[in-house]
Amino acid sequence: MTILLTGATGFLGMEFVARAVQADTADVVCVIRADDDAHAARRLHDTLTTLYGDDVPAAADDRLIAVAGNLEQPGLGLGPAAASLVADRVTRIVHGAASIRFDLPLDEARAVNVDGTAHVLGVARALHAAGRLRRYVHVSTAYVAGRHAGDVHESGSPVTGAPRNTYEQTKREAEVLVREAAAAGLPAVIARPSIVVGDSQTGWTPAFNVLYWPLRALSRGMLGATVPADPDGLVDVVPVDFVADAIAYLTVTDEPVSGTYHLTAGPAATQIGELMDMGCAAFGCDRPAVAPPIAAGDVDGSGHEAGVFIPYFDVLSHFDATRARALLEPAGITCPPLADYFDRIVGYAVAARWGKTGCTRAAAGVQPDAVSAI
Repeated sequence: MTILLTGATGFLGMEFVARAVQADTADVVCVIRADDDAHAARRLHDTLTTLYGDDVPAAADDRLIAVAGNLEQPGLGLGPAAASLVADRVTRIVHGAASIRFDLPLDEARAVNVDGTAHVLGVARALHAAGRLRRYVHVSTAYVAGRHAGDVHESGSPVTGAPRNTYEQTKREAEVLVREAAAAGLPAVIARPSIVVGDSQTGWTPAFNVLYWPLRALSRGMLGATVPADPDGLVDVVPVDFVADAIAYLTVTDEPVSGTYHLTAGPAATQIGELMDMGCAAFGCDRPAVAPPIAAGDVDGSGHEAGVFIPYFDVLSHFDATRARALLEPAGITCPPLADYFDRIVGYAVAARWGKTGCTRAAAGVQPDAVSAI
């Protein structure tokens, strides 16, 4: 089995890579933005160092192939040798690369998230026409629902909530391309994670954004006496090990998977008020008052400097995950409630000084279960 992976140097991508190395049953062609294949190999090596330090398993050299590419170019900008490798060997694709910045101008976000998806789909269509492609997994986000209030189902129905930012808008536009390709016969599935945080067993993460910002601000008294949030708003949080396990399973399973799968907490999503209670208990501080959220554009320097995150403090979307649970739970892949591992992610964040220090994934003791195997 040979898998083409975009986004290998990102948080989710490196977790997928770690599972491939552990399982030692699939080769992974990692398309990495780089000047040439040697540069791509160096970037992959840096990723492996983040995972393993100086003790990189031998299987990484045997199973991982780094090639230079560019999502913004047709054919992913692959050189002749890499393009031939993909055409001859790849049977499955995981498209995980994206710009996750919330504040990019729309044209820049589209260049990566929409045009990039179109170019990956072009490679997928060529493999499918040659009779090789078994699965295309598109990593999206549950927040393509935008500001929709109420249930969001795992159906092909268009979502109508106004997007909060260019990230949500362009990820939604990319999904349209994937659904069109699936309707034309491409074996494609869409995975929609919600807010991804550290490993549920150790708290390990190399990325400290979204949920980590308000927690850090709370721990340092930076939020002030009043927090701009809806106390009934939902914070749908999932640990990275659950998401990576699920994406790996969607990639390799021989079950007839199709359509969209919500990799979310679903009915176990945490309310803002509950999150604040957990945070205050962890940091030994008083709970701030809650006031109606302010628009990101109204944020000043008074402690709410990460204005791009504030629109996520009043989410009223309920992400139904019935299809995903029916598929994943029999395989032993389940999403724990945030309360079960909250102290671990906070403990690691504090020990890592919210990203200023930290340790490798291996040193943190992360050990995927057998269900994670690719």
